[in-house]
Amino acid sequence: MTALGEELLATLAMRRTAENYAFAVDQVDGERFAAQFIEDGVLVAPLGNIVGRKALSEVPRRVAERYARTWHAVFNLVPVIKGDTARAETYGIARHFMRDSSGRPLCYEMTIRYADQFVRTDGGWLLAERKLQLDATHTFSVESRHLAPREDKADE
Repeated sequence: MTALGEELLATLAMRRTAENYAFAVDQVDGERFAAQFIEDGVLVAPLGNIVGRKALSEVPRRVAERYARTWHAVFNLVPVIKGDTARAETYGIARHFMRDSSGRPLCYEMTIRYADQFVRTDGGWLLAERKLQLDATHTFSVESRHLAPREDKADE
């Protein structure tokens, strides 16, 4: 395989890790979330510095306790690969649905970037460290008949 082909496959694998991370939050799937990190991986976020898969597996539940639902999208992921490590900047939008004190449905939207450190493992490219960088927020009214917490799980 060419060097470009290897770089493209590695980039795709890292993007898949970022997508699984986002999907796991939205599905409140702690096991899937933690599996995107190496065993002693670190997440630096508003919830604090969270270290290790056991602690990381609690993140989706903690987010779900604050919001009725979430919706995350992954956009750019541009890595710089050096052997079995890579750093990347990953862009995204995170939407957090809730109701205000009068019951009106709202969306708290975050425009975010992650400073990611990846490591190639036998299981693929996993996060060693992910630092959330908040670029902007916006809260707005939404029309939603489906603001109840998610009960269904996507087929795996």
